[in-house]
Amino acid sequence: MTEKNKRLAKLINRETVLYGIVGVGTSLLNIGLFQFLVYIKMDYRQANLLTLVIVKLAAYICNKNLVFQSHTGSLWGLTKEFVRFLIARGATMLIDYFGLIIMVEILDAGKLISKCIITAIVIIMNYFIGKKHVFKDCLQAERE
Repeated sequence: MTEKNKRLAKLINRETVLYGIVGVGTSLLNIGLFQFLVYIKMDYRQANLLTLVIVKLAAYICNKNLVFQSHTGSLWGLTKEFVRFLIARGATMLIDYFGLIIMVEILDAGKLISKCIITAIVIIMNYFIGKKHVFKDCLQAERE
């Protein structure tokens, strides 16, 4: 196997494939719910905020159980992991929330296309943050 193929095999594994599937699902929920709320005449900023809260909770459950298969042994471990998730996803949630406002109000882009672009950027950021900071305890357990 060539060095390039080895790097590709290391990059494309069960975790990244599942993250992609979960990412597509949560992205569809994110964009679909946002579009529905805007359709029923909710202000796009409020629709985005409500959508982000719902999607972040769904993402935590799916990433914890399916992607990273994190098994916290105690309530304290679960609490620490969830707080790390809230902090990490809270940061990208701010990027998502204000990025949409900047694209719509300053760059005069459409709401739906702006939501799609920002969502794609946030998905990539969330993967690396989740892997390195949120679900890091399960990664340490794998190495041991």
